[in-house]
Amino acid sequence: MAVKEVIGKYTKEQIRKAAQVKALFFDVDGVLTDGGIIYDDTGCETKRFNVKDGYIISHLRKAGILVGIITGRESKIVSNRAAELKLDFCHQGIMDKFAVFEKLVTFHKLKRKHVAYIGDDINDLKVLLNCGLSACPADAMDYLKTRVDVVTDARGGEGVAREVSDLILAAQGILDKILKP
Repeated sequence: MAVKEVIGKYTKEQIRKAAQVKALFFDVDGVLTDGGIIYDDTGCETKRFNVKDGYIISHLRKAGILVGIITGRESKIVSNRAAELKLDFCHQGIMDKFAVFEKLVTFHKLKRKHVAYIGDDINDLKVLLNCGLSACPADAMDYLKTRVDVVTDARGGEGVAREVSDLILAAQGILDKILKP
């Protein structure tokens, strides 16, 4: 039942690609967050994460799917969130995300087609064009939306990773098992 609810809006090609995913990599600002950065009077940074994104990651990891961050900014908040979620890796301050993507693919003995990537801006484009399943949030720039496999209904910070994760888990026949009481 859940599989039909989740994957009913996707094409056969999107489902086929999601069924092959062995790893999910994502950007942070604009994907896991709304892209806003708040600084208080003392210079402390604040970000808002969606708990639904965080929750599904434990299910991805239980399913044997590698999960991690490749982001252009460095932030203690992101390190803390990655640790809390027990991500497999958290690469921050990355100017060339594609180079890191390639190293991760090689290190983990993956093929590009087995990696899903969620990004929202120009610095994500090369990875989005070279991974197996590419996705971006609903509020990404139009020139990104026209080049990815999946544009989520959710905007950045509003469950983007959850939406893509649900697609992956449903396409692999895992979501129904998770939902059984």
